[in-house]
Amino acid sequence: MRTKSLLVPLAIAAASAATPALADFKGGDFIVRVGAAYMDLTDDALSRGDTFFVEDPIDPDAPLIPVTVDTFLDLDDDTTWFINGTLFVADHWAVELGYMDGADLDTNVVTSISAPDYGQWSAAGSIGSFDTNVSTLFVNWYPVCVESWVQPYVGIGVNYTDIDQDYLRTVDLSFVGPDGEVVRDPGGLVNFGSSFSWAAQVGVDIEFGRNANWLFNASAKYIDADPRVEIGFDAFEPVNGDGVSVRVNEDMEYDSWIFNLGVGYKFSF
Repeated sequence: MRTKSLLVPLAIAAASAATPALADFKGGDFIVRVGAAYMDLTDDALSRGDTFFVEDPIDPDAPLIPVTVDTFLDLDDDTTWFINGTLFVADHWAVELGYMDGADLDTNVVTSISAPDYGQWSAAGSIGSFDTNVSTLFVNWYPVCVESWVQPYVGIGVNYTDIDQDYLRTVDLSFVGPDGEVVRDPGGLVNFGSSFSWAAQVGVDIEFGRNANWLFNASAKYIDADPRVEIGFDAFEPVNGDGVSVRVNEDMEYDSWIFNLGVGYKFSF
């Protein structure tokens, strides 16, 4: 992704360009930042395969026929806002508490079902959008001299990822067969959980001028998250024309990059 390739090396470039100035970033200073956040999720949040065995409709004494059901969960990206506060506990070292509000992620369920001699049936459907809130706590290291008005930093910490949900969402799918046949799924449900894991970031603060308190901020955060997902629906089974119950209850790959652009104000005490 082009944004990713631009933001990540920004702090490295800023370090080489930093020159001393009068404004200090030192122990006791406090920075408040607000701005826009772009959440870029992994391509496949969930990929799962299940195999069921059903009777041959022509010869009940024949070996059972395997029916394979593959289920995928795909979430879109979104732009929202963030706020964070950074306290310099000592020269070059700071603690940052941040919050990203409600990235509205469109979610799709994609499934395919196949059996020998019966072809492949597939279905895809939207289950709406879900707000994802991310809270982070970092320990940041600022490597350049405290007098510099350009301050790159790196940080390591933890994150809490929470997917807002007021109610269970309906999974509504229509299966399309190899010859264009359409069979409607009677419906199902999906539910999400939350996650607590690690996070890392790289960023840079650039003052609007020498000895200024206002500053520009850019950062790229990597968020490791694996919230629980529960999905249940009946997939069309083409051998006998019945439905097979698909039940998913496992952790998602909800890892993401969050790219922040914002402004901040530095308080010196």
